[in-house]
Amino acid sequence: MQRLLILCFLFCIAYTVASAQSTEATLLRKLRTQPADTGRVRLLNALCYELHDSAPTRALTYGEQSRALARRLQDQPGLLQALLNLGSCYANLADGPHALQLQQQALQLARRLNNVDGIVRSYAGMGGVYHERNDTAAALLNYRRALERAYEPRVTVRTQLMLFGNLGNLYFNLGRRQEGLVFTRRALQLARRTGDRPGESLYLADLGSFYLQMNQLETAEGLLRQSVMLVEPLNIPRFEAGHLELLATALLLKSELEEAEELTRRALALSRRIDYKERVLDAYSLLAEISASRRNFEQAFTWQNRFRDLNDSLNSRSRVQTLTALQTRYETAEKEGQIRRLTERGLASQQRNRALWGTIAALVLGLGGMGLLYFKLRRSREALAVNHRFLEEATKELRQVAASKDRLYAIVAHDLRGPVTSFAGVTELIDFYLKQGDEQGLRRLPDLVRQSAHQLNHLLDNLLNWAVNQTGELAFRPERLPVVELLTQAIQLYTNTAEAKQITLRLEALPEAAVWADAHMTQTVLRNLVGNALKFTPSGGTIQLGAEALPGSGVRLSVTDTGAGMDQRQVTALLTDAGPTNHPMRGPRSGTGLGLLLCRAFMHRQGGSLDIKSVLGQGTTVAITLPAARA
Repeated sequence: MQRLLILCFLFCIAYTVASAQSTEATLLRKLRTQPADTGRVRLLNALCYELHDSAPTRALTYGEQSRALARRLQDQPGLLQALLNLGSCYANLADGPHALQLQQQALQLARRLNNVDGIVRSYAGMGGVYHERNDTAAALLNYRRALERAYEPRVTVRTQLMLFGNLGNLYFNLGRRQEGLVFTRRALQLARRTGDRPGESLYLADLGSFYLQMNQLETAEGLLRQSVMLVEPLNIPRFEAGHLELLATALLLKSELEEAEELTRRALALSRRIDYKERVLDAYSLLAEISASRRNFEQAFTWQNRFRDLNDSLNSRSRVQTLTALQTRYETAEKEGQIRRLTERGLASQQRNRALWGTIAALVLGLGGMGLLYFKLRRSREALAVNHRFLEEATKELRQVAASKDRLYAIVAHDLRGPVTSFAGVTELIDFYLKQGDEQGLRRLPDLVRQSAHQLNHLLDNLLNWAVNQTGELAFRPERLPVVELLTQAIQLYTNTAEAKQITLRLEALPEAAVWADAHMTQTVLRNLVGNALKFTPSGGTIQLGAEALPGSGVRLSVTDTGAGMDQRQVTALLTDAGPTNHPMRGPRSGTGLGLLLCRAFMHRQGGSLDIKSVLGQGTTVAITLPAARA
């Protein structure tokens, strides 16, 4: 009887895997023959939802196609589903701001259509993004708005599952454990009742993590093993990696280090395969703790270095603080080990020296014994010299790392001062205008806030891109990019700022011109160039964006301003600086140079070039050259 039950269980697993794979294959087959109508919109939305958890990058293609087709056909229900699915995809890819924008658009459309399921799902989606960003007040507000209508008949089961599960997590993080367990169990029961295996595994894992936090390790381990067993045949690497790391954490707390390391490495392999950097980060941290528990501090330090590099690229302040504490501990242990080894070697050297003097005193015993001792002394000194060189190289590398950190901190301290000072000034202006009753002055304040926020966001984008470029995590994905679209996007981004400064933005480019480049890198470069031109162009000036084809196979994009310009010494310094410096330039072009350094790095990465021509008192032209796209 037991063997029969095992066979039935294996059959169920095989059927689940086959059905998950066949769903995508069936939708793709239907899509090949489906004309461009509302039926195709529904198929594209189904494909996007099917892949939004397991392969969010691939799901984006279908979601974007669905949104474009739904808008062209004026299919409002199809557009609503496309916006909701795309919001989930971008949230899974850690692009919180864009996910919130899509969810807000979906909420407005759902209200116009009186689509209750869309309204609840939009609020739950926004709550999930705020929850991920640790804004618990905003998350709870959106979840409660969703909960007000969650039990209405037109709300689907999958929307209720997402809401209950997210609410359970949020309440538990807020320390309201009883409410957290209630909503998580409610989601688990709903998933079991509807046969939702992925949802069942997810909420079992949530319960396991709750009991783990309450230090009920046996209960937590049992629940987590059930969740891993459920998710393994479903081919959902994002879920499986998270469940494996939670189970490894429970085993680490129980000092079962062998199995904990094995599960963590499986989770790391899965996370790398789907480029899930947050789970890779957690795996690095777990492996470091496991190595430290084994007192293998050298291996722990290696894992912590990987954690630090990836964590810097994700710009997570709380994880950086944790990393600093762990790194200090491991560095201290490593230095103590080095000092102990050097002391032992010094004692050994002293003993050999004493033996040598004793041998010299007994020189009468023979020249052969003295020669042998001399040979041993030579080898000992050579070994010490080699070790000394190794220590000098390690010290040099540590100083370089410290210098790089100092430079980055200097950039943050320098460039953050302006936006933060602007925000402080706005608060003082608010008090002043309120006391004076100056309504016209109050109306001007939003423009000042937006400008300061834009500067701050621009700086953070540059810092994140520079950090990612330094670690080599930024992928280069070239494609055909129309020049007019690139320049138009750059102009649209800064239209409000230009109007506020009374600066004219112009565009002059051949409509058929196109480049072969990475969209993200090229847009970042153009955004920096236009932002710098706006920064240094006085009111009433003009900024012209242009493009021209070069002989051969290149396209030249240029940004020309009518600002104060620079002398040749400043231009040469900008083009030859090797990295961010903590000594900002003085004069009309003050700044740390991080934006221009990032532009130069991105152009070098794409096989292009950057050039600056400037005349003092007349203006500056910054041009980039990229390979032309083939027809």
